[in-house]
Amino acid sequence: MAGDNSFLTSLLALLDDDKFMKDVMSKPCSETEQVNVRFYLNLVEKILNQAMAIVDDVAKNTPPKGDQCQSKSSTSLSLETSIPLSSTINELCYQITCKARTSNVYQTVSSLSNMLSSFSWDAKAVLTLLALSVYYAEHWRLTQIEESDDLLSLTGKLRGSHAIGKSSDTQRIKAFVALNNLIKLTLEFTKCAVEFVSYSKDFGEISASIDISARFYYIIVIILGCSVQFSGLISMSNEFPGQNLWTFSDQVTKKYESFKKEVEYFREKHAEQISYEKIKKLSKHCTDIVELMAALFCTKNDFLTVYHCSKGTTVTVEKFRNKIVMLLISDLDLSDEDLKTIKSIYSESNIQRSYYKIMWVPIVEEHNEVTQKKFLEKRSGMRWYTSNSMVSKPAAKFIRKKWQFRQQTKVVVLNQQGKVVNMDAMAMIRLWGQEAFPFMESKGKELWIKQGINWFKLVVNMVFPDVEKSIEGEELIFLYGSDEDPQTVQKIEKYLSEINGYIGSYKVINISTKREQFLTRLESCLSLKMQASSDVYDSLTQELLQLYTSYKQFGGFAVIARGSRVVVNTRLMDFETVLSQHQMWVKAAQPFEAAFKRHYDEVIKKPRRHHFYIPSVAGNMPENIKCAKCSRYMKTAVSFECCHGDEPMMPSRLTSLPGTQGFQDSAVAAPQPATYPSAVAAPPEPATNQSAVPASESATSQSAIAAPPEPMLEFGSYADGSIV
Repeated sequence: MAGDNSFLTSLLALLDDDKFMKDVMSKPCSETEQVNVRFYLNLVEKILNQAMAIVDDVAKNTPPKGDQCQSKSSTSLSLETSIPLSSTINELCYQITCKARTSNVYQTVSSLSNMLSSFSWDAKAVLTLLALSVYYAEHWRLTQIEESDDLLSLTGKLRGSHAIGKSSDTQRIKAFVALNNLIKLTLEFTKCAVEFVSYSKDFGEISASIDISARFYYIIVIILGCSVQFSGLISMSNEFPGQNLWTFSDQVTKKYESFKKEVEYFREKHAEQISYEKIKKLSKHCTDIVELMAALFCTKNDFLTVYHCSKGTTVTVEKFRNKIVMLLISDLDLSDEDLKTIKSIYSESNIQRSYYKIMWVPIVEEHNEVTQKKFLEKRSGMRWYTSNSMVSKPAAKFIRKKWQFRQQTKVVVLNQQGKVVNMDAMAMIRLWGQEAFPFMESKGKELWIKQGINWFKLVVNMVFPDVEKSIEGEELIFLYGSDEDPQTVQKIEKYLSEINGYIGSYKVINISTKREQFLTRLESCLSLKMQASSDVYDSLTQELLQLYTSYKQFGGFAVIARGSRVVVNTRLMDFETVLSQHQMWVKAAQPFEAAFKRHYDEVIKKPRRHHFYIPSVAGNMPENIKCAKCSRYMKTAVSFECCHGDEPMMPSRLTSLPGTQGFQDSAVAAPQPATYPSAVAAPPEPATNQSAVPASESATSQSAIAAPPEPMLEFGSYADGSIV
């Protein structure tokens, strides 16, 4: 039996011989034999479980259990009178036992591969393991035969099985136990690989990175090693062949543990996908808010409870029955400003006395100790409800895809039946607070059509409350901002100081101190306006879009207003250009804004391209838009932008056709299917120049770090009617 150790040594080398493995795997595999792999794997497990139990009894020197002593087959197997492929299994038994001991390892593996060429790789491995199971169980079963059963007792003695059951060789028994554990491990390895095959159908692109055929190849090599080792152990020879067994087991364990982690990842993804589909189906047919709340925010360990922040305890989800629920959805960086806003409406009597409940829904990318600590700290400052822990991944996926959450705080309003009645009420809450009650979309439209609404006051007042006095006094107000051109801002401030004596009473507001609050409020304003009406041609919407586009595309904006009446709304660089020439047009006897506007119209050449940005938070995204200058359809494209948390960055300009990749942080795609509303506006005539798409036909978005970037559309056309 000395050759067995040499064979096992070769098997050890074979586990790492990638060249030979590729040669074997490259041979044609017809897969004409259709096999119920799970049926045979289940059969393997039943057989091995009983055989391995016998080994455990032998190792512990305990009497065999009653069902192991019966000469009849165990009734627990409940097998049919005949098993398909039994002849194949018998031939495999011969290949991995008798023939393996007379051939070198490479010939044996090649022979097995040729014999099983008509089977898929998972079937190859499972059938080979079944052959080992039959061989292994048969021998151990014969060790348990009573002396009174003359025929089977004699058979066991002739095959060496009787001796191994009565062996007093401590070293040999230890080897039997080690081999038994190795076979258990091989069974688990095989089950993992078969499980992975089922997941690969659902996660094709991700699972393609794992060569599952190679794993089944490893399993066949391991089975061969187990078979040869067992043949040596049951031999009547005194030469002990088990010295390489532990080394071989260590190698197998390493490969199994590595693969097990990969399978666990897909198992988790599979479970998440099932949960997600259940939530999606429930939301579609939901008739009770409690059902939806439980599915979204109660894990199996929560016992259908949520957390009441002010009481510091869990309460049943039944608290939401027959209630309208406002879901405050955010990441863990929920701003103090938004938190303060929600607290203000929560304290109002309308919320307290009505059928309204507020629940915070924290969405995070990673669940770990750091995020858990931050979650607990954040909820300690709240008075309403939240989940017992951070929202599960399936629920977070549903919220991102179906409720379009992309890092920016939003409030989704659900009615008593669990149906969405407002996809995002956060914008109206920011702008109008309690006045927006009951926070339905219809209320937002109602507020917008009120007489006398002024966007300047609506956007600026709450962010810079001290401006109210200047508005009431009809003072001159300069509002400007940039996150990438501080030099131009410095020049503007220098010019304003130079003409200070000619302006009279005025107020200067640089948004840099409250940039995020200002932009959030501006985007909220645009969102509500688009919800109320997708008409982008009215003066109010045009003013908002012009301001937003100046900031996003041209490095900054500047506004001159007399009280709340906007006189000039322009790009920062144009504002600086006119101010730099103040000696040419500033006159003490003439109102400053009128003189500025006259000189501005003279020196600032209108851009040939007319375009504007619409942020992704906007409500009813228009499907197509005609240019206000020429009435031609404006062309669109979509791009994504990341500002890396706190580093300001403007989007890369497009230098390729829609549908291709942009550069660095900009990913440009043709405006085709997406999770956000479509805004594809195909031009009625072919483009005259298809060599490049200018920046005016792109769209950008800002995304907080570690979050999916938000799409933003830009519509563009040339003033003469041509479209690039």
